[in-house]
Amino acid sequence: MQYPILLISSSAVHGYGYLECNKDAIKALIKDISTPVLFVPYAAARNEWDSYTDKVRAFFRTLDIAVTGIHTVPHEKIFTDYDVIFVGGGNTFRLLYELQQQDLMGSIQEAVLSGKMRYMGSSAGTNLATRSICTTNDMPIVYPTGGFEGLNLFTYQVNPHYLDPEPDTSHKGETRDQRLAEFHQENNTTVIGLREGAYINIDINFATNHELYIGGINGARIFMKGKAPYEAPMHEKFVLE
Repeated sequence: MQYPILLISSSAVHGYGYLECNKDAIKALIKDISTPVLFVPYAAARNEWDSYTDKVRAFFRTLDIAVTGIHTVPHEKIFTDYDVIFVGGGNTFRLLYELQQQDLMGSIQEAVLSGKMRYMGSSAGTNLATRSICTTNDMPIVYPTGGFEGLNLFTYQVNPHYLDPEPDTSHKGETRDQRLAEFHQENNTTVIGLREGAYINIDINFATNHELYIGGINGARIFMKGKAPYEAPMHEKFVLE
């Protein structure tokens, strides 16, 4: 089955080149597309948008797919001339702020949920696709004046780059599990702790069918308020309650 929404934990995984760890899932996403991938570099600093796009372009060149930076495209052509949008990693707050400033959030959501565009996110781009960006690991270097709501393609939360607790570590700061427990002190939404190398596939009906597929390597952990975390099934479709 081809899923139109691909949410990757990280583009950089130890032992792999840029985006190479999840190359097969990316190939499945872009199968049969006839347009360049539209890349959103807004999680990086403005003076890095061109070089970031070039980095993404180099990867997709290995798949014989062109890449266009969204910052070079007139707004009226974004949702008519492209079949796939890829939102890259960086700082999630900066990414959301820029998309709000350009009034693109609602249009991207509509394009994906209507089936007009396929969506690929990595790290910050994965956070953006969820209910809110409240489970990002990033510092709030800018304030998204429109709030913290995401695209809500995945109607739960994701914590990319999830790290399991290390019992023998000398580090005394909060573990990721403790941070997610703090999130659940104030929120009820289920969180997927997505380890580096893992990805989530869903379709545009996730809000009603709650079906997802977790692939790649290293897997994921599911955190539900008031319940013990548990390991997510891998390489099979399942329903998230």
